[in-house]
Parts: sequence; structure tokens; C-alpha cells
Amino acid sequence: MKHIKKITALLLALVIGFSVCSISFTSAAEETKEPQNLVEYKEMLDEEGYPAITTAQFVDGMKTAINGFRALTGRGHIPKEYMTFVADDILQQVLGHIADETGVDVLLGLNSLPKTNEGVKFAVETFNIDTVALREEIFKIRYKLDDMDMGPLASIMYYLGMYFSIIEECRVYCVPYDGMGEDGWYVIHLQIEVSDGGVEDIDAGIIINPETGLVRGKNDDGMMGIGYNYSIYESLVFAPVHVWMRDFGFNLFYDFFSYTTPFFFYNTRRIKFDYEGKEWMIQVWKGNYLVSNGAEVGIYNRDKIKFGSHYDCVGDEDMMNMSMKLYHGDKLLFERPEQLHWWLTGFQLSKTLYPAETLTLDFTIEMKDEAMLKAFCESVDKNYHKDMTYTVDGLKVNVVW
Repeated sequence: MKHIKKITALLLALVIGFSVCSISFTSAAEETKEPQNLVEYKEMLDEEGYPAITTAQFVDGMKTAINGFRALTGRGHIPKEYMTFVADDILQQVLGHIADETGVDVLLGLNSLPKTNEGVKFAVETFNIDTVALREEIFKIRYKLDDMDMGPLASIMYYLGMYFSIIEECRVYCVPYDGMGEDGWYVIHLQIEVSDGGVEDIDAGIIINPETGLVRGKNDDGMMGIGYNYSIYESLVFAPVHVWMRDFGFNLFYDFFSYTTPFFFYNTRRIKFDYEGKEWMIQVWKGNYLVSNGAEVGIYNRDKIKFGSHYDCVGDEDMMNMSMKLYHGDKLLFERPEQLHWWLTGFQLSKTLYPAETLTLDFTIEMKDEAMLKAFCESVDKNYHKDMTYTVDGLKVNVVW
């Protein structure tokens, strides 16, 4: 019996010892998966990317900061009341999809904007202001400015008229739109209710096709004229041809300014060459733009002045057929099909951002003729042979960077 107890005890000891060793080895193996130093941590970020801040996280952070400020100072410069935005079923479905896929929650952001009408309420009550009459007078000025083609000033007067009327609620809804010559399009309207019972209905200048997922402006100048359209199901922001930025050209200061902000982390290359009596520059970018992974290919030229960094955006006669693809490793993030353009762009909203140096931009440009093709390729060979490769097919050059 004693021998049986000893053997049993020995077996139990072996089992326990083996289990402990197994747990230790397992833990050690698991620990080795975690980065052990900054180099390994950077390698992990390069491979897996890093999380972009979501709208919910940003709003929570701002509210925490505001509450902390109130607790420390006993006063709050930012009101506790928030704006109220209500969307119809079509927009709720679309915006819900965007929030789920990208972390960008438009409705949450709008409904987290602080109300700024507390001071106006005080003034209206104290001085017994007739907000209806005041709004009508301000709008008269607005209409005169519109007639004088002073759109920006007219918009300011419109905002002032609504602001002094004390905004209570905003409703965003879709109305069928037949301006595209095909079914499925809607124009977005904004209905604003004010405290005196007045209601203003505004055409937001944005049209949407929920089936195809395209959101754009009525004209070829982007949503609300801001210069960008959006593809819902690709989570992709991109620029149409006729955007306001085209009037301002490009120079080094724009990149310098971007680098000084915490919103842009990109790499860029400037491919410069002479062609038909002008200096040309094809500039490319790749990296992080706010909460997106993106890329750009821009075409610029100028007269031969031989100094300064400013170039003009090319006119319609100098646009070229371009296409692009952006990769992280072997993973295709997005692609832009071939189109005639001067500034081909793509900015994919994402919950995960990748360092610029881990992204690969694959783009194609169709040059005007053999002379232009030769000048472009010679510039790449001379200046960027270390990190750019290219192949030529007729007048098309495909560059991988």
C-alpha cells in the first residue's frame, strides 16, 4: 500500500510539474509574440498598422477635457447643450454604414456640436428683439449680395440671420433628384427650425445615389463645392476635375505647412523635366491624411523662370489619362480607374492607418508624345532610381513607388 501511495504521489508530482512547465513554456511563447523593444514595436506597426481615432473616441475625449476644465476652474466656456440633427431613413442607413466601416460617425459628430445661442437668447430676451423682423432685414442684405455675385458674403449674412433667430433643431433628408438623367439619385436638404417657429429649407448642394454609393456635388466641383466627392462602399474620398484648389497651383509651402500639423504624415516625390518650352512637375504623394490612407498624382507646369517652387495646375488641354493603385504589402487598399485628370486622388477612410513608408503607390500616366515620355523617364532615372521603378508600354509609363 505504501508503494502504491509513493507511486501515485510520484505520478501526481510529474503531472503537476509537466503542467507547470507546459504553462511556463506556453507563456514564454506567447510573450515572445509581443514586441520586446522599440524596433520590434515599429515592425509590428509597419505590418499591422495603428488604430485611427474614431468619432466616438474624439467626442469622449473632448467631453472629458471640457468637464475637467469645469472642475478645475468652476466655469465652463463651452455650453453643455448640444445641437440636434435628425436624419431620414435613407441617410441613417448610409451614415450608419460609414460609421461601422470607418469609425467616422457623422451624426454623432453633428449632435456633439455645442449650441452657441445662449448669448443670443440673453440678448433677445433682454432687448425684446423681434427675431422674425430681424431675420427678414438680414435676408434682404443677403439677397442683394447674391445679385451682386458676392456668394461668400451672402452666405455669411444667411448664417447671421439664422443665428440671431436661435436655431432649435436641424433635420437632414433626401428628395428625389432627376438632374443626373437617371433614377436612384437624391438631393440632400437641410431643414432648420428656429425658436420663433420659422423654418428654413436649404438645398445642401449634395446629391447621393444609395445604390451605387456615390456622393457628389451637383456640379463637377465636389460636395457643397468643397472639392471632394465620396464613394460610400469604397470608403473613398476623391477629387473631381473642376475644383477650387486648381486656381492656386502648388509649391513647397503647401507641403511644409502640412508637415507642421498633426494631421498629415505622407511622403512625396517631385519629378521635374522640361518639355515644349515649359518646366513640368509631376508630383506624387502617399501616406496618412487625417483618418485615411491616401495617395495623389498631380500634374503641374510653368513658364521657364528657373527660380521659385510654385507651379500652376495644368489646364484641360494638358490633362492626361491616369490611374492608380495603393497597396499595403500585398493588400490592395483601393484603386482609381483610368481617367483624364490633372490631379488623381484617393483617400480611404479607415480604422487602421499604415506608415507612409509601408505603402506602395502604383500609378500609370499616358504621356503626350515620345519626347515627353523620354524627359519624364530620364528625370526618374536621375533622381529617384533608388525607390522608383517603371515600365513603358507605348506612351504609357507605369511607375511603382
